[in-house]
Amino acid sequence: MPQADISIAWPIVSPLLAPAIERSEGRISSKSVVQWLLDGRYVLWLAHEDETVSAALVTRIARYPCKNMLTVDLCGGRQLNGWLDEADRVFRAFSRESGLDGVELYGRTGWARALKRLNWRQSAVLVETDV
Repeated sequence: MPQADISIAWPIVSPLLAPAIERSEGRISSKSVVQWLLDGRYVLWLAHEDETVSAALVTRIARYPCKNMLTVDLCGGRQLNGWLDEADRVFRAFSRESGLDGVELYGRTGWARALKRLNWRQSAVLVETDV
């Protein structure tokens, strides 16, 4: 989504993304997501039919020493079966066209089950503690 449209879209998509932001355990806030969207560190993608938005996904490019990945940091919505296949297709195509090595997603464990049929594999588990 063009950065100029973020302020228009945010009131519509923020309720969809709120559970994912809350699950970040304080790593991000709604305000920080908007700031990163506005300065180009994040990109907002929408799944919609006509004027009805069914999902919002927030991505960034992660540059590792040996790979560059399109990273889905936030995702929220409804009617998963209505847009998941298309999101997979779009993200894979975008990644290939951008010279990236793949797509990765951080989220709850249910994503591993939902994406398995699209040939995604669970490659890690995040474990954390507070100090």
